[in-house]
Amino acid sequence: MAAVLKKRALAEYSQTIQEPAQKIPLKRLKLVKKSQPLPSGSTLALISCLESCKTSNDALRTLLRISDNLDLDSQDLSEILKRLSDHFKNEAESAVRVKILSLMCDIGLEPNVDVVLIVDEVISLLKNDRSHKVIAQGMNTILKLGQLVTDTATAVHQRLMEIAKIYLKDVSHGVKCKCLEIIGVHTPMCYGEEAKNILYLVSSYFKHEDARVRSQAFSTLVTMHQRGFNLNPDIYADVCDSLKDDYEIVRSVVLKLIQLLGNAYPENEIFVTGSVHEIRLIDDAFGKICNGVTDLSMQVRTLSAKLLGSMVLVSPKFLNQTLDKKLMSNMRRKRTAHELAWENVTSGEWASGKKWADDAPREKLDADSINLMNSGACGAFVHGLEDEYLEVRSAAVESLCQLSLNNSHFANLSLDFLVDMFNDEIEDVRLKAIDSLRLISEHIVLRDDQLETILGALEDFSQDVREGLHRMLASCRMSTTCGLKMCVEKLLDNLKKYPNDKRSTYRCLQRIGAQHPELVLPLVPQLLNIHPFFDIPEPDVENPQYICILILILNAAKNLPTITPLLEPHTVRHYQYLRDTMSSFVPILSLSDSVINTVAEPVSVEASLEFLNNVIGNLDMTENTFRVHSSLLQTAKEQLNRLSKIDQAVAGTAQFTALYIGAQLIYSQIIEKGFWSNPRTSATQQAHNLKTNIQNLLEHCLKLQFFFVGLSPQDKCAVKQFQLRALALNLVHIVKGSNSSALAPCHHFLTMVENMQSELISFGLEPDDFTMHVFRELSVIEEPKPGTVSRILIPIISEAKMGKIPRPNIQIKMSTADILEPTGQTDTSLKFTAGLVMSVPFEAELKYILDPSRVRIKIKYPDQRTQVILPRPAHMKPLDLDVNGTEGEHAGHHIRLLTELLISHQVWSEACNIDINIALAIPEADIGRRKVMDANQTLLDLCKPVKISVAPKPIKKNILS
Repeated sequence: MAAVLKKRALAEYSQTIQEPAQKIPLKRLKLVKKSQPLPSGSTLALISCLESCKTSNDALRTLLRISDNLDLDSQDLSEILKRLSDHFKNEAESAVRVKILSLMCDIGLEPNVDVVLIVDEVISLLKNDRSHKVIAQGMNTILKLGQLVTDTATAVHQRLMEIAKIYLKDVSHGVKCKCLEIIGVHTPMCYGEEAKNILYLVSSYFKHEDARVRSQAFSTLVTMHQRGFNLNPDIYADVCDSLKDDYEIVRSVVLKLIQLLGNAYPENEIFVTGSVHEIRLIDDAFGKICNGVTDLSMQVRTLSAKLLGSMVLVSPKFLNQTLDKKLMSNMRRKRTAHELAWENVTSGEWASGKKWADDAPREKLDADSINLMNSGACGAFVHGLEDEYLEVRSAAVESLCQLSLNNSHFANLSLDFLVDMFNDEIEDVRLKAIDSLRLISEHIVLRDDQLETILGALEDFSQDVREGLHRMLASCRMSTTCGLKMCVEKLLDNLKKYPNDKRSTYRCLQRIGAQHPELVLPLVPQLLNIHPFFDIPEPDVENPQYICILILILNAAKNLPTITPLLEPHTVRHYQYLRDTMSSFVPILSLSDSVINTVAEPVSVEASLEFLNNVIGNLDMTENTFRVHSSLLQTAKEQLNRLSKIDQAVAGTAQFTALYIGAQLIYSQIIEKGFWSNPRTSATQQAHNLKTNIQNLLEHCLKLQFFFVGLSPQDKCAVKQFQLRALALNLVHIVKGSNSSALAPCHHFLTMVENMQSELISFGLEPDDFTMHVFRELSVIEEPKPGTVSRILIPIISEAKMGKIPRPNIQIKMSTADILEPTGQTDTSLKFTAGLVMSVPFEAELKYILDPSRVRIKIKYPDQRTQVILPRPAHMKPLDLDVNGTEGEHAGHHIRLLTELLISHQVWSEACNIDINIALAIPEADIGRRKVMDANQTLLDLCKPVKISVAPKPIKKNILS
């Protein structure tokens, strides 16, 4: 029995069940082959692939790949053109043929390519083509490539013009437009009957059915006029007819052409339509453009408002009408009162008044039949200044300013309109109106009512608008003492509301006082609270309002000496204080002899230059021991630094020379101690001092290179040659005194040597002793490795004489930065929640900046963490140093930096100071760095840091939690 059970159990568990095999889906991998950059000369190989393309889509993809990877060899040009032409002739798809012509254009734009050959090939391909798109692309290719042909190749341009004339008969608007553009650009200069025929051909398309062709016809005449063609003024009437065109693209170009004709032939007399009266062409054109100010299209209105400003030859009566809407009376020309009275007397009829409108004109007038020439200029600027779009209003303000600059009477008429624009809703329009009024200030005198409206705009929230008003008030002239008093009081009240406008208000009152001394004189006792019998308490000289009054009176006293005797003794003392602390706002006055503390007169520029030459000459002539020579260099450096503070005229060259002498002093000290050639033998402290001195030397060289503007080529080469010495010394120190890689410093040094050699050759200057030896020795090195270069440099550094100090150059100015806000004089700490961000207002004035993009704001926290901020370009605005803007680009940029600094940190146990500074970023100094850890960019401080106290507070926990 047991055997049976065992057999049965084995039978149950030994059965094999076969399930049907399930097909497992295979994973499909999509292999994307990246397009490899094609090797040089592969354009010809790709073009060869066109022959194997079976469909037009394949050919188009190949052409697109060719245009994306265009690598042309001038030797393959003929073969490339041949294969492209063959495929063009055999291709049925017009899109592919268009792409082939576009590719030919791209090939022609490559350097060192025979453009005429490609143009000839394109012309031959177009002969048998009937596709409008292909012909239009061919004309576009001819247009672009023809512009690369010199103007002396008259035959080529003549041929292109003839080709354009042939295809001008095409029915496609695209072909016609391109042909007209070719005629305008490539027609050779001609005169007489030939030029007349060309102009007649172009003008025949003024009435074409397609607006795009009409627009291009007018644009062609504009282009020809800009190239020097004399347009026939007889086309003026036909051009004016197109002002009624339905399309704004046509009306815009017509307005430009009318403006050109008006300025080109201003004195030509033309008949007014429907009248026997004659009028100057410039006046009629001015009226036509004035009509464009009321056009339906905003773009046309904006263009019309802009064009008005360029028509300065228009008659004054038409110019004055642009500010008056009351020229026309019942669609008739307005007659004078004498003409109206004479008509009433001669007619013998009088209005009884019993019948309604019995004095109406006898004839009925149709408004459409009346020529609006006389009403065209009427109120044009009024419409432009009241337009709903800011672009039109802005353009109208600009044109109003341009016309006012050349006409003092019109400037006085437009004054009220510009003042009204101070209340515009758009800030840019307000600023443009303020600047326009400042520009025409020499033609106008502000009345008290106008001044009251202007001063009302000082309440504007925008600081740019308020400062623009300050500049405008400083430039304008006032008529009465009451107006001046009202202006001063409003500026002082505004200063209480906006303390940040302090510097701008100072500058404004400085110029107002200098321009109106006779108006300031009666106000002196009232402004200074001078009582005839009682002594008034002495005002606080740190009060900004009192400083404003002093600046106004003292600048007026410079031009009117009778103000000086009215000043109280304490006012004279305050003048001396302000003269020392705010010399840029307070002039030099000749006070009485009873004043003990007299203000020193500045020395003359000639005397300062003579002193500079003597100092440099004495240093060049002396050949003493190291100790004596170092003492002389140190003394000269101190004297030059003092001279830069005494005489601002030569401050730049004195600072430059002092810094150059300081660099020479550091270099001499390094060479004299002798540790530089084998730093490993020196002690740890000596090695550290050597490294610090080399870093200071490199920093001095960077300051000489980037802190000064107005350097002559001799000065620049002298600085770079001295920098070459410093880099050579640094390279030797790295090779001999450290285990770090010197490949980067060596490569940087060799690059500087190469650049130095090319600069000396270009300027025609002789190298100094050190540079000459370096050129000679490096020219024979086969493989300039760091060790080999350093072994060559050691004897050159030891034996080369010091270069001569550059001669004084009065054009040199030093970059400076003055942080106005924050002042760093407050005792209170700025508190904010730790981990969050606090905004700190920041204002600074930067002068003589070589490259504004290098400016950085540096914030240093107590834990030695440094934050570098790149100011936004919108926050860096030109500094208004002088009204006429005499500073040029060569003298550097004067910038006013107004921004907000975002400060954040963790919790501190007590309030600490943070340093805020302005620096210049010098990425050129980071090229030769040898360590990856020196990732921080090189920054050179422009001024001393300002310290402000900051106290991050911990986050207050919620009571409910």
